[in-house]
Amino acid sequence: MFPSKSRSKNVKSCKTGIIILSHGSKLKKANDSLNKTIKVIKQKTGLDIVVPAYLQFCQPNLTKSVKGLISKGCRTVIIIPFFLFNGNHVTRDIPEIIEKVKVRYPKASFIYAKNLGDDIRIPDIIVDIIKEAVHGGNNH
Repeated sequence: MFPSKSRSKNVKSCKTGIIILSHGSKLKKANDSLNKTIKVIKQKTGLDIVVPAYLQFCQPNLTKSVKGLISKGCRTVIIIPFFLFNGNHVTRDIPEIIEKVKVRYPKASFIYAKNLGDDIRIPDIIVDIIKEAVHGGNNH
């Protein structure tokens, strides 16, 4: 599905950049989890042009992350909303920002991926968390 490490240059040559877009938090520790997630994504996919962006409270915002990818030569930008629900941010705010960056970078193409909550695997993750909790797993 994803390129092996030796084939990751093909992904670079097609100039696709990926932005994982989180809400952002005033708590640094909460924002650090996005960087950890991105590190795992890079390891599992072999992709190296995966960057964070935040809607609020911290930087880089979506516009700055897009600008950074375009400056690296990316012609396609995939924006993945790291959100569970199709609330106002996912359905209104993010698409409005994407429309503005499309005007600023007309030669680039933008793909707005589905948010996490739309993934059919979410219930499986919740079931696993329940099993771990019942069996004395992660106690917060």
